[in-house]
Amino acid sequence: QMVKLAVNANNGLAGSLLRGSADDRSPFLLSGQSFHKSLLLLIQDDDELTVGVILNHPTTKTRPMTLSDGRTVEIPVRYGGSFGIPGVTDQPTLFLHAKSKLKERSVGEPLRRTDDESSKIWICSEEQVILAIAEGHASHRDFMCIEGLSIWNKVEGEIEGGILGEVIEGKFEVVDPSFTDEIWVTLLAQASLSIDTIDRNCRLASDAWGVAGKKENPFPPCVYDSSVPLSELSDDALRYWIEAFLLGGVVSAAGKYSAFE
Repeated sequence: QMVKLAVNANNGLAGSLLRGSADDRSPFLLSGQSFHKSLLLLIQDDDELTVGVILNHPTTKTRPMTLSDGRTVEIPVRYGGSFGIPGVTDQPTLFLHAKSKLKERSVGEPLRRTDDESSKIWICSEEQVILAIAEGHASHRDFMCIEGLSIWNKVEGEIEGGILGEVIEGKFEVVDPSFTDEIWVTLLAQASLSIDTIDRNCRLASDAWGVAGKKENPFPPCVYDSSVPLSELSDDALRYWIEAFLLGGVVSAAGKYSAFE
């Protein structure tokens, strides 16, 4: 029901790609670290709430699919956010693609469609994914599989509710659609999360986030009484979050900031 509603939503920022703030002082240093340098796809934005999914956080899980010829393929599962649908046991899994050939064959639907254009990233069902792969129109590497949602509620009468308020506060930036293709290709190069892949995955996530550019600051703010840039502290906080909550244990070298204890 949630996924269908997202497809039908044709207002607000639905279909837009956002990224976490590029400011040196990350708004997600002390909380919400998963949004630091995140790439967030909005799948619904109506009068009640904004729903999005984070694209650049692969987990240790994969989604196995059995094709009609008996072959099995696996797609890495990505962490979309900390929310699910209340009262629903089987939480929705979203499948996304941005492949022109699949769009021509109407595999899935754009998250937003207007008279002039439609969103570059499309949402589709698991059945459509399996059929497209089985018929040779796509590879399992052309799709993203997302579990979990990121949700912002709106208050009636408040213009700045939902994700718009976060954008106005500078926590997120709307990404120019011209960057979407390069961002998408970069993210598809990520693999399922493991000790062996975490360094490359984090680098690719940062590279994809940086496609939209970054303001270079010749005098970046540093942690009090140190030469450690605040931006580095925020990057490390994100890395520790990935290790603790997605990998299952912190594996980075301990004691990096022991001088501040």
